[in-house]
Amino acid sequence: MISINDLVHARPYPEFLGSVEVDPLREADALQEAQLLDSRVCHLTSTAALLFELRTSLQFDVGNSALLVVRGLHSFDWKSPAKQVPFAALTVVSSAADRLSDSLRARFEFFPAAHLAVAGDLAEFYVLEVEGIGDVPPDYSSGDVTNIQGALPSWSSACSLLQASILH
Repeated sequence: MISINDLVHARPYPEFLGSVEVDPLREADALQEAQLLDSRVCHLTSTAALLFELRTSLQFDVGNSALLVVRGLHSFDWKSPAKQVPFAALTVVSSAADRLSDSLRARFEFFPAAHLAVAGDLAEFYVLEVEGIGDVPPDYSSGDVTNIQGALPSWSSACSLLQASILH
């Protein structure tokens, strides 16, 4: 097992893993209904990482979490409304990745209204199994942040790496 955070920094070799059933680096809307839990940008290493909840996903039958890592980061563009919304994960309503002349770009639309576009030299997508978080996502309406966070994958979560994809 490895921590999700270690995956961001370890640069595992995806070619030694099972290929992804549904590949968000190559198929539009592959992450539909997945939830964005957190994102990180490391300016020192020019890396962005997006942590997803897969238990709500329409496309994935294996894994309960996913990690998208963009290396050689060119841009990270986040837009959301200024108004405060109730405590909830952001649900992916649209996702797409494409190759531009000098980089690749991934774009996401979320509910409630938010948008993320990230671009870089290469992207890695990992399907993960995090132990001990249960079969269903937590109930956000409870407002109990400690219990909610305990039922979600986090950067420090130990995980098994199930599938991977890379796009140069």
